[in-house]
Amino acid sequence: MILKNSLYHIVCQSGLADGKATYSVVLHADSPIYAAHFPGMPVTPGVCLLMLGKELLIDATGRQLRLVEVKNAKFLSVVSPVTDERVNCTLCKVVKDDALHEVQAQITISTHIETKAKLSIKCRWS
Repeated sequence: MILKNSLYHIVCQSGLADGKATYSVVLHADSPIYAAHFPGMPVTPGVCLLMLGKELLIDATGRQLRLVEVKNAKFLSVVSPVTDERVNCTLCKVVKDDALHEVQAQITISTHIETKAKLSIKCRWS
């Protein structure tokens, strides 16, 4: 399932340069995911934050990727479309290995006030 344009949409981005890219995304409070995940007090599921990170990595690298490893996932604070309609996502230490057909990245999801999640993932392409 692709979450882009269903759970969120990108409003601002910088291209991948020197192993780093930044994105600003708006969360869609009317997404069916929020209707099922704590109706009346929507919370973005951790797995959706991981998928968001992977989808932004796909956008940054221009490759179709599949998530193969979550090296680290720290969910530091609740991400809710009610209180955090817009979040910033920073992809850093993006390292592509063409021989192994894989890419690794560290992803930080934050608001202008606080860091919400820190993720470290590995993806592969065919």
